[in-house]
Amino acid sequence: MKKIAITGGVATGKTTLLNLLKGLDYPVFSCDEVVKKLYEQPEIREKIFQLFGTLDKKKILERIIADEKAKKSLEEVLHPAVRVELKSFLEACNQKGERVVFVEVPLLFECVWEKMFDEVWVVVCSSKTQQERIKTRSTCPDLSLKLASLQLPLEEKAKRAHRVFSSEKPLEVLKEEIMTILKEFR
Repeated sequence: MKKIAITGGVATGKTTLLNLLKGLDYPVFSCDEVVKKLYEQPEIREKIFQLFGTLDKKKILERIIADEKAKKSLEEVLHPAVRVELKSFLEACNQKGERVVFVEVPLLFECVWEKMFDEVWVVVCSSKTQQERIKTRSTCPDLSLKLASLQLPLEEKAKRAHRVFSSEKPLEVLKEEIMTILKEFR
């Protein structure tokens, strides 16, 4: 089974690419979606509350941007739990005989998870487009911009990728590009 990681920066188009692949009936896994679900689990909520004294995501975001130790502490709670879910997903796909699976991992290189995958696909866009997307989509645009600046630069992620995709292309063009690559896997 070929395991492909999809990564990029904040608001660069990772989810768009993942949804495109899902629409083509490929198995997909989103670390972001798992983190959202983890925030609903009582034991995870308790651990986060013990660390930060709050469950307010904006306040937690402010803390992790200001304090590297706080960021690491949150990652120590969330990342192992995400990894368990990912392992379960991969095992289920393997048992079903899936040939290719796609996993969105926003912090792939930052967490040093790239060795878990056969290929890495990076989704890029211009910094102007990224900033516009953050400003229109985020509930805390200033914090999201600061968070983006803490991540590995997009250019560096692109250098480490097996394939790079621009999310600034029309969706149909991106879909055609993906479908051509997927034919190679058959």
